[in-house]
Amino acid sequence: MTMNIGIIGMGAVGGAISTYLYDTYKDNFYVLAIGTRAEKIIKNGVIVNNQHFFPKVLTGKNDKPLDLIIVTVKNYSLSDTIKDMKFFVNNNTIILPLLNGISARDELKAAFPDNKVLYGIIIRTDANRTSNNITFSTTGEIQIGYENNQSISEDLNKIYKTLAATGLNVKIYDDMKKMLWRKWLVNIGANQVSVESSAEFEYFGKVPEIIELMKISMDEILEIAKCENVNLTKKDRDEIIDILINYPPYKKTSMLQDIEANRPTEIDYFAGKVVELGKKHNIPTPVNYTLYLAIKAKEKVYLDKKNKLEQGLNKYEKVIAKN
Repeated sequence: MTMNIGIIGMGAVGGAISTYLYDTYKDNFYVLAIGTRAEKIIKNGVIVNNQHFFPKVLTGKNDKPLDLIIVTVKNYSLSDTIKDMKFFVNNNTIILPLLNGISARDELKAAFPDNKVLYGIIIRTDANRTSNNITFSTTGEIQIGYENNQSISEDLNKIYKTLAATGLNVKIYDDMKKMLWRKWLVNIGANQVSVESSAEFEYFGKVPEIIELMKISMDEILEIAKCENVNLTKKDRDEIIDILINYPPYKKTSMLQDIEANRPTEIDYFAGKVVELGKKHNIPTPVNYTLYLAIKAKEKVYLDKKNKLEQGLNKYEKVIAKN
């Protein structure tokens, strides 16, 4: 029997993988949205690679629960997303988060303790959102599984086959908690350093200071990983740096894209989480603390300027309307 699949979060990643799910499972695929977000998708559809499509939208009104819900929102939206998800979940619903950082899976499991919540990661995608258009040339690799997958369960195998049948590149790894932390290393090393250096991947292998900053920011996580019983080593760090310096040179990290578009970042779930765990285990994290302060300050300044500009435009439009 075909699974009924829902996705919540139609940003760059959600929009990109939705095209695969929509093309393969049109009658069993749904976008989950509440309120004005739902109205917008129903009215305007979704634009991906300059192509319009109109997926079915579930709004929480008399909708039946789904077999699989894929979560692709930003971390800072997850708590509100969980409230919306409750319309679409029963005890048989499996939840697959594809968020950055290491906290989303645990947060979802705490909110839905009776449900199976997978570990999920998406890497090496070049999906990007500009205005109303999502563009991508590759969705990269989607990694899924429970914490230990040396023996693959029937439900996990079914989800794997369901996603792989769309043409998405899906993999199951034995130790998914380690893979989640490896992706976090990428977030810490690449995303944060790219923001502070304004560097596309072209410069990751050209500028020694970028490589050194990636190393010392990642090394703080290696110390924390030992205390959290996660098997990360300097070999993992060096493999990730090698991947990053050989990434397509014209590409930018998602956090740099957010900064340039004056959008909120996930800095609280990157360096912020490193600092939090460092305090928990009494491990100094001066590099990530400095990156946190610098990026958080930058974000607050441009968001404040953006807010003031929007308020000024609104006042101007009201004056024009009165006249």
